[in-house]
Amino acid sequence: MAASVRAHWGYDMLKKMAVEGANKQDLDELKSMFASEIGSIRKSDRISTVEDLIDCLERNDQINEENVEPLRSIAAGNVQLQEALNEYQPMPISRTFNYYQDQRLAEELQQQLHINKVRAQPAVPQQQKYVTVAAFTEEKRSAVYKKISQELGRSWRELGRRLDISEGTMDDIEQRFPNDLKSRILRLLQLFEEDECNDPRQLLVQLCRGLGECGRNDLRRKVEQIMSH
Repeated sequence: MAASVRAHWGYDMLKKMAVEGANKQDLDELKSMFASEIGSIRKSDRISTVEDLIDCLERNDQINEENVEPLRSIAAGNVQLQEALNEYQPMPISRTFNYYQDQRLAEELQQQLHINKVRAQPAVPQQQKYVTVAAFTEEKRSAVYKKISQELGRSWRELGRRLDISEGTMDDIEQRFPNDLKSRILRLLQLFEEDECNDPRQLLVQLCRGLGECGRNDLRRKVEQIMSH
C-alpha cells in the first residue's frame, strides 16, 4: 500500500519537499555545486533562496518532470524525499503541458517574430543598452499584451514570479502604478521582454508556460488562439 502511495508523488510536490528539506545554510554551497547548470554569475547572484535555485535550474532545463535527480542533491538529508524520488514516475507530458503545442508555438515564433536590437531612446542614458529582444509582430504583440493586461488581474505577481521577475521589482511596479492594475501588468511584460537573460526565441513559450503554472490556463489558451490566427 505504501509503495502505491509513493508512486503517485507529483513533480510539484517533489520540488516543494526539496525546498522544505534543504538546509538553507548551504545555499552558497548548492549554488557552487550547480554553477555550470546555473550558467552565469549574474543568474547566480539573483538566487537568494532554494526555491530560486530550483526555478533557475528549471528554466535552464536542468530539472524537469523527466529529470528530477538534481533534487536529490539539493535536499540530500531529506529521507522522505529520497524515497519519493526512488518511486517517482513522470506523468505523460501532455498532463501538464502539451509538448507539441509548445513546439508549434516555438516554430511559429521563428517564422513570425524577428530579433532586433532595441533602438536607443532619447530619454535613456547612453550607457544603458538593451541587448537583443524578440519583438512579436506588432499587431500580435499588442493583441497578446492587451488580452493579458485586461484579464490577468490579481494573478500578476504570481506570473511575475514564474517569469523570474524579482519581488523588489514588482514592489517598484506596484508603487509606480498604485491604482492602475493594467499598467502594472504591461510594465511587468515589458521588463520580461527586455530581460537579456531570457532566450528571445522562447519568449512566447515562456509566457504561455508561466500563465499555465500560475493557474491561468484559460488565459494561456486565449494567447495561443491569438498567435494561431
